[in-house]
Amino acid sequence: MSNLINTKHILSIMVDNEPGVLARVVGLFSGRGYNIESLSVSEVDSDKFLSRVTIVTSGTKIIVDQIKAQLKKLIPVHDLIDITELDSFIGKELILIKLNVKSITKKGFEDVIHKTKTNILFDKGNEVIIQFSGSPSEIRSLLNKLKPFKIIEQTRSGLVSMALGTKYIKK
Repeated sequence: MSNLINTKHILSIMVDNEPGVLARVVGLFSGRGYNIESLSVSEVDSDKFLSRVTIVTSGTKIIVDQIKAQLKKLIPVHDLIDITELDSFIGKELILIKLNVKSITKKGFEDVIHKTKTNILFDKGNEVIIQFSGSPSEIRSLLNKLKPFKIIEQTRSGLVSMALGTKYIKK
C-alpha cells in the first residue's frame, strides 16, 4: 500500500558543472511528466568542476525510484542521495518578502520580525524588504503571521539540504 502513496522527496545530486547538465536533468523530469516542486543548483567544488543539484519532487515510491534510476544513468551524475530516506537531515530555504507596512501597523510588524528572527534588508517609508531562512514549515508559519500586512512580492530560493552524520554525497 505504501508504494501507492505520493510522498515528497529531496534528491541531492552531484553533477559536472558544465553547460547543458541542468537542461538534461530537468529534461528527464519534463520528458516523463514528473513535477519539480523546487530546484536549487550551486557549484560546490571549483577545482573538480562539480555542482550540487537539489530537487524536491513528489510521487509514489515506484515513480521516485524510477526518477532516481534514470538520473543515475545520466553521464554527468556522480552521486545521488534521496535525503528524505536518511534518518536525519537539515533542509532550509531563503525567502525575501516585500511588504507595504503602514505606520499604524508598524508596531505589530516589528513584533513579528523580532519574534521570528527575520532580518530587515530595506526599510524606507511604507516599503520594507525582509529576509528569512528556515524550513518550509517555518516559512509557511512566517507567511501566516504576515497575513495582516500587505505582502507585495516574495521570492524563495528553493530547498537546500544536507545529511547529518557520516552519510554524505560523494565528490
